[in-house]
Amino acid sequence: MLPPDPLLKLNNSIGLLVVAALNPDQPDVEKLFQEFRLCLNNYDAWAEQFWMGTALGVEQVFKVGNDVRLSAPVGSRIPISSSVVMCPSTGPLTLVHMFEAARFVPIGDTPVILEPVISDVDGVLGFGEPLHHTIGPSGILKVDDCDRGQRYRITFFPDVSTAHIQTLYASYQGLVDGLEGWLREEWKGFQPQWTAFSSAGFTERYGQLQQADWHGFESALNGVWDDVKQLFALLADLQANSEKLLQYLSSAELDALLQASTEAIANGLLMLSDEPLLFIYLAAFTSWLKMLPPQYLAEVLAEVRAELLVSFLLMCVSGGMGVPLRLSTQVLGKIKSPRAREWLAASALRLAELTSAPDLTRHASALKPLMVNAGPAPLRPTPAIPLEVRTGDALVLKVPNPAAIARDKSHGMTRMERHEPRDDASDQAKNPNGDSADCAPRTCTNGCPVSMVTGEELLTLTDGVLDGLLPFEFNRLYRSSAAEIDVGLGFGWSHSLAHRLEIDGASVVWVDHENRRTRFPLPSVERPEIHNSLSRAAIFLGDEPEELIVALAGDATRFYHFRVGRLTAVSDAYGNRLTVHRDLSDRIQRLDNGAGRSLLLRYERAHLVAVDYQVFRESAWRTEQTLVSYRFDARHRLIEASNAVGETERYDYDDQHVILQRQLAGGASFFWEWERAGKAARCVRHWASFSQMDTRYVWDDAGSVTVQYVDGTEETYVHDDTARLVRQVAADGGEQLKAYDAQGRLVAEQDALGA
Repeated sequence: MLPPDPLLKLNNSIGLLVVAALNPDQPDVEKLFQEFRLCLNNYDAWAEQFWMGTALGVEQVFKVGNDVRLSAPVGSRIPISSSVVMCPSTGPLTLVHMFEAARFVPIGDTPVILEPVISDVDGVLGFGEPLHHTIGPSGILKVDDCDRGQRYRITFFPDVSTAHIQTLYASYQGLVDGLEGWLREEWKGFQPQWTAFSSAGFTERYGQLQQADWHGFESALNGVWDDVKQLFALLADLQANSEKLLQYLSSAELDALLQASTEAIANGLLMLSDEPLLFIYLAAFTSWLKMLPPQYLAEVLAEVRAELLVSFLLMCVSGGMGVPLRLSTQVLGKIKSPRAREWLAASALRLAELTSAPDLTRHASALKPLMVNAGPAPLRPTPAIPLEVRTGDALVLKVPNPAAIARDKSHGMTRMERHEPRDDASDQAKNPNGDSADCAPRTCTNGCPVSMVTGEELLTLTDGVLDGLLPFEFNRLYRSSAAEIDVGLGFGWSHSLAHRLEIDGASVVWVDHENRRTRFPLPSVERPEIHNSLSRAAIFLGDEPEELIVALAGDATRFYHFRVGRLTAVSDAYGNRLTVHRDLSDRIQRLDNGAGRSLLLRYERAHLVAVDYQVFRESAWRTEQTLVSYRFDARHRLIEASNAVGETERYDYDDQHVILQRQLAGGASFFWEWERAGKAARCVRHWASFSQMDTRYVWDDAGSVTVQYVDGTEETYVHDDTARLVRQVAADGGEQLKAYDAQGRLVAEQDALGA
């Protein structure tokens, strides 16, 4: 039995899809089947994710008119698919449960309770004895026993329990078992061709081709999943999407869909909202691809595009609608390889016969209680215009004063991520005071360079740029928690080249250009690549003897090369490289881009006093411009920085080197007031010489800060012990919440509207 990947739980994932080829010399098809069975995680992990709201999802629009929207807060045990509506003063209260679609598609056979609201204290509602009803197959329920003018909370499928989840999970497993049977039958046809596959040169050549094509297939998967709501939209409005649907269907199949019953369309919409189901089908298709003989795999993979996957998914769910679809000839016609066309068409036909209507109809029945119960429910008042139910052009029913509950899928509720096993030793980077700290660009600073995490100052300035294929900004950063540290720019300051590694027994500490400390286990031949997910960093063994390479994740990742703890080069993912040269005192003297451009660093004793931009001309380096020059006081504190045109900034500090004032060249000044002292100082007031800026900060020791603005408004920020923002309350009272996994990755988020 293949052991479940331990990172499944760490990733809080609900399933796994392995995108990799079988070993062409010794194909282990049983391992492939075992991997496919992991496409849905074990029940305990899957059910836990469901109750956290991440395993299933269909956006639910609970409409009672046009004005108010309501959604339950994160962590609430009140059923999310609930809402408050008032019983009209005349006539019955009419509930209409339907999909948000161009035609009337009811969601019938839905248990519902109506609880009278008997108290409302500061938004906390109290309820009386509930009314129990069931919306029938028509999707329409007249509630005659409600009290006129009384408000009621409406909840669908109020009795969802663990039994419902077990039933749905069993339904998924039944589908997985059936698809595994299909894969085993397909393997019988492919196995003889694997036996004939032998040449080593052939293996190597096709391995290189397949590597590129697997990346293309992975892009197609992500392309479909990033816009998974498009599948729902295609079926929700068949008439308007006819032209697009004809890219995937024949004219006869489209006509059959247009004539399909509302029950069939309802089942189709349910299943197209069922992201775990769609994921299972994509996992089966991926496993089928992996079984293709290596000599033919590349030509099939090369033809797989997002539109083929969309057509495949529509075909898979069509069995539950009673309208059998096939892979479109329009889609297959774009595949150049005759063999790829033949295999895809024949295999899809066999799969379509497997996905029978009864099986998927039963699955839709198991799915409905959970999907209807688990989604958010915005509200609108009852419209004055009656709801008209039509078949074609004929008016079948007119519903006065409808409370219409219309469900659509406005966004995907799951995400597909690339998952590669890796050696992860997570440990959050620390500032010099020992506090968790993210890199400055990712640190919440509320528009000013004061960290909302630690209260320290993070003043970041760019003093020059080395241009070229790998451009390099020479930045300078003042971190108040580094007030006891001088790396050549005065106490508290560091710069873009101020990196070093410190070996500490079996560990290595990266001291970066922001004076943060990131700890890793020391890499070895057995552990050549080690990640630190919490710090978004990684360390590798380099190609040179005793070389270590460190990288920080970002939009433009830079790799920092070290030997014996000293920075020797900076490179990028494309092999461009900047070389670091040192003087006889082991100070960084030059950063050379290898194309006749460099930055020259000039010193007086231990301190950097200027940075020159140089070009290599006539066999020598010549200074084109002095980008920046620095001046220090007798206590080795940076007090002036002058740019290329002579504009000068000035800085003042207290006795422990904590910044008090920054004066710009134009005369404007910024000031800081602190609580606590030295490297532990936290800013309590930051203001300017102009009246528009005067901000105060009120801190506690539990990760919270309240920001008080000059106009009297306030904002609150709360961070966890890994420097991740978990709660933010805006000036208008809107609250945002975030949750993270053990690796510091965002796994749940609620905006100010509760979504």
